Amino acid sequence: MFAGEHMSVKPDVLCLGKGIASGLPIGVTAASDEAMSSLSVGEHTTTFGGNPVVCASGSATIDVLLDERLVENAAKVGEYFRSSLLRLMDSHRIIREVRGLGLMLAVETRFDVHGILTTALNEGVLILDAGRNVLRFLPPLCIDTDQIERVIGTLDSVLRREEPARLSSSVAKGNA
Repeated sequence: MFAGEHMSVKPDVLCLGKGIASGLPIGVTAASDEAMSSLSVGEHTTTFGGNPVVCASGSATIDVLLDERLVENAAKVGEYFRSSLLRLMDSHRIIREVRGLGLMLAVETRFDVHGILTTALNEGVLILDAGRNVLRFLPPLCIDTDQIERVIGTLDSVLRREEPARLSSSVAKGNA
């Protein structure tokens, strides 16, 4: 469920927020007894602590994560997504690197991604950026391989249209 588990890291303190309550404002601090016992009463407080509605949402979110096996889905579909992006890299020189873990993936390109983002959006696929030349993918944990195929097909199509102009422009400038 957590990135540290993939790297055999056991944190002393783990802080969670955002999605842990399905969009409601909550912050969670999980720690070992040893770490928590080092705090005295009043040394650790929160503006988002104790709201019963938000806590119920957090509890329900954890139940859904476990009951619907969304962590396992993220691992399985994430690997499928990553391998599909790597296949795209083999057929598009514009792609420099594919990286990430689970469903949090990125594609580094050789050029600015703004055109790719807007064209994909116009075709119904939302892709984020992470800097000028990185496409960032953060799909929901419940995504399936059919939806990934749609993303891959759209991205492939967009790259086929964008790549020739980008590469020829780069060659003309002596940057290829």
